[in-house]
Amino acid sequence: MHKLIRLELKRHRMNVYAKASAAVTLGLIAFVYFIAYVAQVEKEADFQTYPNILLFTSIISMICFSVLASVMYSRIVIEEYSGNRLTLLFTYPVNRKKMLLAKVILVSSFSTIAMIGGNLLALFIFTMTESVAPIVNDKMSLNLVLSMILTIVILSISASVCSLAAMRIGFVRKSVPSAIVSALLLCALIGNLVIGSAQNQLLLFFLALIMIALGVFIVMELMNRIHTMETE
Repeated sequence: MHKLIRLELKRHRMNVYAKASAAVTLGLIAFVYFIAYVAQVEKEADFQTYPNILLFTSIISMICFSVLASVMYSRIVIEEYSGNRLTLLFTYPVNRKKMLLAKVILVSSFSTIAMIGGNLLALFIFTMTESVAPIVNDKMSLNLVLSMILTIVILSISASVCSLAAMRIGFVRKSVPSAIVSALLLCALIGNLVIGSAQNQLLLFFLALIMIALGVFIVMELMNRIHTMETE
């Protein structure tokens, strides 16, 4: 499996996605300050508290990284399992299921790590500057920071599964736009669920377990579909 993942790393230009992740991270840093400043100027009570500002920023991050992962899946999975590339792919002397699993592990690991890293960097910079020259008239606490880290991890898992589910839709329809649009819709749904249960960490943990189980189910179903395509 490690050899297959390394092979995928060589075959695809991951530096492009790394640059895109860096751009998203910079955008998140700018966005969190923008929200805090606008809330102060416009006297928006809902966004004059750290929990709401950071939660909203994290949800925007989930949408961005889910779309990025969907684009990666489109290039690495959907395009390779369609047309003439499919015939070429089935000539490789490797296990087809392992090949698909290697692609999924590569994309999901990259997107999850990139989202967690980007969000933690934005959170760190924002909390540091707020401790010196605060924009928001609220109190930052260690419990809030730890709670946001947990939320970021759960949202990162959710973004990975949403992009995986979107890829599943795009895979069947052989359509890259379908995968990207599906990722946006799924993230909007998950974002609303997270907002509704933001104050209940048990519900968030339960949501993470459901998303992980859903991700495993999607991967297993795709592997069976690949096997069926090969036998046909």
